[in-house]
Parts: sequence; structure tokens; C-alpha cells
Amino acid sequence: MGGEGYAVPLLAHPSIRKARIALSLAVLLVANLLPLAGVALWGWKLFDLIVIYWLETLVIGGFGIMQMALTAGWFALFVVPFFIVHFGGFMAGHFVFLNMMFGDRSGGLSAFPTRLHDMIVSDGLWLALIGLAISHGLGFLFTFLLPWLRRRWQGRPLREEADAGSAGNVMFGPYKRVMIMHVSILLGAFLVTALGNNFAFLALLVALKTVSDLYALRQQWKSEASAPTA
Repeated sequence: MGGEGYAVPLLAHPSIRKARIALSLAVLLVANLLPLAGVALWGWKLFDLIVIYWLETLVIGGFGIMQMALTAGWFALFVVPFFIVHFGGFMAGHFVFLNMMFGDRSGGLSAFPTRLHDMIVSDGLWLALIGLAISHGLGFLFTFLLPWLRRRWQGRPLREEADAGSAGNVMFGPYKRVMIMHVSILLGAFLVTALGNNFAFLALLVALKTVSDLYALRQQWKSEASAPTA
């Protein structure tokens, strides 16, 4: 019972793994094409794209919180609040920098929630945000949640995961992912600012960000392939 007798877990079966990879890749590409569609069809500009990717960072942090809560055991009582405060401060500082570099610099930080709401609802940024959330949600489902549920089904003890080291790895994972993504975004944003806020250079920004996502996805697949099976 519980799958202990299977040498290869179902999710790691070659045919299923290929299907998961194909699905993840397809959703990632579609999710990254939605901002490009916004530029072409709805007139989104540079700062609209930057706000979408800033919001994507919140999505990454949210899935990180769920992973910490499930893997850190009692240590999550300390790790999760610390991460929320620390990551929240990082996000606020990051937006201040982005707004100073690429925004209109009006209204200050206190006016940002209202402006953000207007951008999401009125300008249709919610469509791209939903697509990116689905893409990250699939990654969370396939690489963490389903394997975690399998381990619980097998009755493996929580102490295998509940230690400060594993919690630390999970806590700092979003920062690494965000840094890789935003280096690409900032490079593209500076090019757009220098060369012109037109479709070609905005498409270049989207392409650079997509490449960074593909790199992160490839690293995730390599890590999964090299992990020992239970």
C-alpha cells in the first residue's frame, strides 16, 4: 500500500515526466507571450511590463511560503513570519527602485496600491498575471506538492524535512529565482529606455525574461532528474 513497492515513482516515470515537461514548457511560453500580446493589442508600455514582472515576484514568494509551511514543521512558525517581513521589505524596496528608474515617480509609495489596482483592473494586467500564476502553480504542483503528498502517503516521517537547513534552502530559493529573472528584465528595460519604447524593444524585454524562465525551468528539471528516487 502507499506505493512503497514501486522502484520508480509515478511522476518520475519517463513517459509521464516527458508529458509534465511538455505541459510546463507550453504553459510557460504561453504565460510569457501574454505580456507581448498586451503590448501589441492593448498598448502596454515598459512600466506595465515591469509591474507585471514585479507582481510575478509576489507569486513566487507566495508559493515559497506554502512550501516552507509544509516542509519546515514547527520551524515554520519562525521562518514564515521572518520571510514575509524580509521578502515584503525586499519587494517594497525593489518597487521604489523600479519606479524611480522607469515609472512616473508621482504620488510616492503610499499611492502605489491604488495605482496598482487601476493598472491591474483597467489596463488588463490581470490576464498576464493569471497566466504567470498558472505557470508557477504547475511548477509548484509537479516539483513539490505531488511528491510531498506521496511522501505523506508513504508515511515517511516529517523529521526528514523539518530542519533549519531545508527551511533555509526553501526560504532563499525565491531570492535566487527573482535575481536571475530581474537581471534579465533590468537589462531589457535599460535597452528599451535607451533605444525607444516601441514594440520591437519591448518584445526584446519579453524575450530576455522568457529566456531567464527557460533557464530556471531547465535547472529545475536537472535537479529533479539528479534527485535520488525514494
